[in-house]
Amino acid sequence: MPTSGLIITLQPEPATRAAAVARLRTRPELTLGEVSDRWLPAALETRDDAESRELHDWLMAQPGVAFVDVVSVNFEPTLSLQPPPSP
Repeated sequence: MPTSGLIITLQPEPATRAAAVARLRTRPELTLGEVSDRWLPAALETRDDAESRELHDWLMAQPGVAFVDVVSVNFEPTLSLQPPPSP
């Protein structure tokens, strides 16, 4: 259950940036921070490495996204993705 810290570099045009951020907000795997100039911090939580790669490729293909930097990866289970405790 990898959790990745990302810095997403957006295109410089304000309308393109806004459309990209709106599209990224539709993905439940992403938790987005606040846009600062052209940079958007994000956390990506996925089931496995293959899903992480798939989502990274999807991010890079989005209009308005110039680049995606992976700044950290944690392979420990996170609370949001762990199954509920047994009774």
